[in-house]
Amino acid sequence: MHHNLAILLFLTLSILWTNPFYGKSIEGLYFSDRQTTENGYLLLGIEIFSEKGKSFYNAQELRFKKTFGWEEVLFVGKMTKDGANWILVPEACQIRAKTVWDAKFALLRRFDCDHLVFHLTKNEKDQWVISESLLGTEKNLPFRFYLDHTAGNPVAVQIPNSPEVTEGFWGFHLNGLGGKPPAKIWNPSKGNWEPFSGFKRNQELQFYQWKRSFSN
Repeated sequence: MHHNLAILLFLTLSILWTNPFYGKSIEGLYFSDRQTTENGYLLLGIEIFSEKGKSFYNAQELRFKKTFGWEEVLFVGKMTKDGANWILVPEACQIRAKTVWDAKFALLRRFDCDHLVFHLTKNEKDQWVISESLLGTEKNLPFRFYLDHTAGNPVAVQIPNSPEVTEGFWGFHLNGLGGKPPAKIWNPSKGNWEPFSGFKRNQELQFYQWKRSFSN
């Protein structure tokens, strides 16, 4: 009896050790690259976190249209495991908009979205790929950037080569910062946050983290 239990335990641990999808948390913050569209561009970010053993997500899509300005699409919902992949079902969705970058986003509309389903799968580069962007503009969109992240922490991406904006900062949980400088900057080569030492200027998206603001 004890011998059989030992064999069963060994086989279970072997699966956990050898299968990369077991014991590897998907939690964190993911961003696509900036995608050029017919009338501008879009950028998609998704924050994944767990509560009481269940997985949830906040997804945000920034959309720029030359004839309109900016839209911010916001989805929140639940995630369920499907083998090595994930299924995302939104529970609440809204679109906010503004014509001037320095202005605040104003609510444009809320809409029912619990009939929508998104899928997360891995590609050959070991990147998570979402089946489509939030409004369906892009199909099979890879999340090129992964950031170690705690849900609720303010994080912004600096969008390079964007003449439409002064600085190009956009991201998650950024209310109530009061013009304060970031506390940390993401180092993609090391895969960690480092103390902020100045804004970087290059072709890549740059990510910054502020101290948490409880006015969010």
